[in-house]
Amino acid sequence: MSYLPILTYHRLLAQKPTKNVDPKRISVSQAQFRKQLRWLKRLGYRTLALPDYVRVLLQGGKAPSRSFAITFDDGYEEVLTLGLPDLQEFGYTATVFAVAGQPGGANLWDDGGAKLLSADQLRLLDKSGITIGAHSCQHVHLTQVSPGAAKREIAESKEILEQSLGKPVTLFAYPYGETNDSVDRYAREAGFEAAFATDNASRDHSQNLFRLRRVVVFPRNTVWEILMKIQARYPAYQDWKKGEG
Repeated sequence: MSYLPILTYHRLLAQKPTKNVDPKRISVSQAQFRKQLRWLKRLGYRTLALPDYVRVLLQGGKAPSRSFAITFDDGYEEVLTLGLPDLQEFGYTATVFAVAGQPGGANLWDDGGAKLLSADQLRLLDKSGITIGAHSCQHVHLTQVSPGAAKREIAESKEILEQSLGKPVTLFAYPYGETNDSVDRYAREAGFEAAFATDNASRDHSQNLFRLRRVVVFPRNTVWEILMKIQARYPAYQDWKKGEG
């Protein structure tokens, strides 16, 4: 069995998240983020870049002990302005899954109030050692649109980011964490090496590289809960809570 704890963040905020500024309750403050990183560093945890982890899986290996990964979905501007300095301070890396069809725009699939990274900012993150992955073109529900639309959302997001970055984009994350066998196949056919869901996936990453499990971080999570979420047995606890055994 192979499993790397992968923490999934969305927005970072300079202030404490409230329902007014974060109605979906998926943001954390920069202070929370720094505190989480500080404790993980003190306890000897280190990040493993996702492209490196995918190579480990392809070779039939396992992630090193006390390793984990950090991802940011959607590609909000705060990843650069607030997140990157803290990641660099603690010697951590991350992957940003960007909505490729709206560079420099806003999160129109949500409330439209959050700014997304521009193409120049994505290139700056890439040059800083942050992996850039794709998160579709328009952040649609890939399991609900037509097969043709789903295929275009996946394939064109790869093409757009590769043209912008001037390098291969090998990783994909499903919007809303939603996928099925057909959508998995579309990601594979588009040329990605691996794709990431959330908790509706196997506890064993070696079973399906196009449905890799991740753990979402919420504003209510304490440091102790983050430490729980990076334990190898946490997925079993999640499934037990959902009644899946």
